[in-house]
Amino acid sequence: MSYPYEKFYDLIDELHKIKEEGINFPGWIFVKSKDLEEVTDAIFDMAKSAFNNADTIVKREREILQDAKNKAERIIQDAENDRNRILSESNILREIEEKAQKYRQEVLDECADIKMNAFHEAEDKRLEASEAAAKIKDGAQQYAQNVLGKLQNDLNQLYQIVMNGQQYIADMKANDEYSNEQNAQ
Repeated sequence: MSYPYEKFYDLIDELHKIKEEGINFPGWIFVKSKDLEEVTDAIFDMAKSAFNNADTIVKREREILQDAKNKAERIIQDAENDRNRILSESNILREIEEKAQKYRQEVLDECADIKMNAFHEAEDKRLEASEAAAKIKDGAQQYAQNVLGKLQNDLNQLYQIVMNGQQYIADMKANDEYSNEQNAQ
């Protein structure tokens, strides 16, 4: 069984491949925008899907709870109707009323169990969706941090190359001036 976060990690690997396949230029990496766009779109779609799934789960939980409530009300109403009918037809009032009360409590307990199970199931699904979304977000932030760190390193190297080039030109200029003074004498 494949989990959404596994696909997310596959997409991050795809971003690394795109970077590695890019053209390296000091301080820059040129990549195919179409490839990069496909992967970033897939990451966005995955996050959107995770949130949509969470919304669906919450809606389903509400439907289950409402169905359980409606069922409980119907059962209770049926039980009340049965009780009233039986009471009117029978002279063993106490025994029937005790049974009806017990039946009513069992129904209420069963409805409470159904409601609680539905709530726990929906909560588990919501937590899974939240965790998946958090992992996607954390992965994207970590990837961005890594890319920015690499970019900073590359910029520092480029800056050092520029400084060395300026120093080299200054040294050459000083040597030329010295040579010109020596030749002038």
